[in-house]
Amino acid sequence: MKSEQAIVDLLCSVVEDSTVLRSNQVSALDPGWEEGNTGASVAVRPRSADEVSAVLKACNEAEVPVVTHGGRTGLSGGAVSEPGQVIMLTDRIEGGIDIDPLERVAVVSVAVTQQELQEAAAEHGLALGLNTASRGSATIGGMISTNAGGMEAFRFGMMRQRMLGIEAVLADGSIVSDLTRVPKANEGYDLKQLFCGAEGTLGVVTRAVIKLEDPEPESNTTMLAIPGAAAALRLMRAVQQSGGLLLCELMWREYAAAVATGTGLERVLAFCDDAPAYLVMESALQEDELLNLLEPFFETGDIIDAVMAKSESESADIWRIREDSQAAFRVLKNPALFDISVPLGKLDAYMVDLEKRLADIASDISLQALAHLGDGNLHLTVARDEPWTDAELDQISRAIEHGVKEMGGAVSAEHGIGTAKLKTFSRNAADGNLGAMRAIKAALDPKGILNPGKVVPA
Repeated sequence: MKSEQAIVDLLCSVVEDSTVLRSNQVSALDPGWEEGNTGASVAVRPRSADEVSAVLKACNEAEVPVVTHGGRTGLSGGAVSEPGQVIMLTDRIEGGIDIDPLERVAVVSVAVTQQELQEAAAEHGLALGLNTASRGSATIGGMISTNAGGMEAFRFGMMRQRMLGIEAVLADGSIVSDLTRVPKANEGYDLKQLFCGAEGTLGVVTRAVIKLEDPEPESNTTMLAIPGAAAALRLMRAVQQSGGLLLCELMWREYAAAVATGTGLERVLAFCDDAPAYLVMESALQEDELLNLLEPFFETGDIIDAVMAKSESESADIWRIREDSQAAFRVLKNPALFDISVPLGKLDAYMVDLEKRLADIASDISLQALAHLGDGNLHLTVARDEPWTDAELDQISRAIEHGVKEMGGAVSAEHGIGTAKLKTFSRNAADGNLGAMRAIKAALDPKGILNPGKVVPA
């Protein structure tokens, strides 16, 4: 392992001294979700693909590992760094935002945040088609690297479907430039897709072409108290078939109650504070149209009670119960997070079975669950007063992943593999899949300098 000074000297030989951060500057960075993100003592802030290329070429030749950082909002340890490594900060990479409203595409720097691109698209009467709770800090580069999805994925797809072209730099400094702006492009291997979801293990993305959508119509926000996932699916399908469904999020009571307490928004649930679950819908239907559509579901028992936001502030409060998941951690003790996808037809049975499995592990486990209902993505948090042992967390992980692959789901949905899910991914992936991934990694990064120890199990 090279010393801090040796790494600093290496970087300063290829980029300006002012772009190289020493230990005191690195420690002053906000580490984001993981304290270990700033474990390395040296960082570099390149300003262009050429500077990224120079840094990676030098680090590759010297066999110095490089860990790329975006907005540091990841939840799977994909940006954790260690002494002897270099943190590559992408927040100063030039390029900005260039939108063509006729083509409905944006060519952007990876430093641009989701919210910045959303606001820029809105100025042209367009929408991004991606919507996550960390919109203010999540960067486009990070969203590409983790193949981000969010609440609109069931309508517009994940980042993989939003991305038309890409510019990226390989471990040896080679630049892959494919800033295609059209959806039909059959030119051999689709190289851009290699970098989407790779979490910086195959290259560093510097620019991308993102497909934009028509603006969202005027909408209303409704919160429905319901008996469970099966009812939620029936309600979602009814509104979806009407053509008016924009967003659809399912929260089980324990999650909603924890966030309401953590945010001081208990009044939002006061209309029915003991419901087993809550469904939040954003709909383009007129209020009377939506009420007429939902009326039969009161009679069948699929809706226990409902409330419709009468103002923007009421709508914001409802959505905060869904989005401010970190507020729950002010209430919960020793939370452990999990992220999977379950086929919609299996969702209700899966949740019933999971609760039984967790109860068999420990009687004091509380389970907080929410779902992007349209695509079956489940975000699960388990908590209890006493700290978890590693053995218990392994048991819980196995209980959560039990049967998911067999039913056609995914053990990692939208937060990436990083380090947190390596064991889970390794025991659930087919041998052929792992072999192919290792072969790709070895071909593009033969010295293994790019985000080592992440995504691809050894």
